[in-house]
Parts: sequence; C-alpha cells; structure tokens
Amino acid sequence: MRARLTEAAIAALVERGCAGTTALAVCARAGVTRGAFHHHFPSLAALYAAALERLYRDLSQAPAARQVARAHPPLRALVRRFAAATQRPQFKAVIEIWLAARNDRVVGAELAPAIEQLSRMFSPDDPRVARQLGSSRKAAAFYRLLMEATIGMALGRAVSPTNRPLAHEAMVLDLLEQIAADL
Repeated sequence: MRARLTEAAIAALVERGCAGTTALAVCARAGVTRGAFHHHFPSLAALYAAALERLYRDLSQAPAARQVARAHPPLRALVRRFAAATQRPQFKAVIEIWLAARNDRVVGAELAPAIEQLSRMFSPDDPRVARQLGSSRKAAAFYRLLMEATIGMALGRAVSPTNRPLAHEAMVLDLLEQIAADL
C-alpha cells in the first residue's frame, strides 16, 4: 500500500506538480481511501519524503547508469549517469519536492531530515563517491559542477512546455565529458 501511494504521488508530481498533488488526488490515483493514506503517512510531506527516498534510490540504481559506469572511465561515466538520471521524467518529481520544501515552511521542516540524509548520498564526501573521484580537488569541483549543470538542465526541461531536452543540452554534456577526460 505504501508503495502504491508513493508511486501515485510520484506520477502526480510529474504530471501535475505540487500544486495539483493533494492527498485526495494521490488516493484517487492509487485507488485507495483517504483513511488508507493516513494509516501509512501522517501527512503529505511524509509521503513526499518517502517519494524522494524512492526517487533517489531508483535514479541512482537504474540499470542504464550501471551500464554506463562499466563502459566509460569514472568521471566520463558520471557525466552519463547524471545526465541519464536527470533526464528521466521522474526527476521532475524530485524538483517539485525540493521546491515544496523551499516554499512551504511546514513541508520544509518535515522534509529537511530526508533531504539532508539523501543529499549526503550525492556529496563528494560520501565514501562511494569519493572512491570514484579519488583525492583530486579538481575532480571534486568537477563533480559539483556536473551536479549543478545537470540539475539546472532538468529544471529548464521541467518548466518548458514540451518537457523535451533543451537545445543546448548535448553541447553542455559534450563539454562536461571533455573536461572529465582532461582531469
């Protein structure tokens, strides 16, 4: 039931954004009662936290990301992995949750622990990430540049009426791969 509600919330966030993702809309999409919702989640923010955890896990463990990692040197593989993850339609739900946390003080307070915990997973200080980057400060700086660039492009797609790749994405990703190859 939790998984159904979480999946319904992600789909609603992608399709309708936070403004259109109410507990009632999620219940209708999941085919459950509001009582079932409240049995599993004390609030919409708690559901967002579960959705964010699921999205981070799914985006970081996608089969395509693992294949890319085996096919390219570590930093070039990161470019492909981040691009693949942030180009998935579900990444719009991540953006919507981040914005909800920023724009609604109550939601933000409830989501802060999940956002903090999950953001550490993608920090250059995380041991799994640090292994890929090595001890190079340039590699760590590149990693942050890569994250910001791919998230920025995802935000551009999210606000675009077509939600298609932006005209300049291929050029930016090619440049990031060149930088990665030089590090």
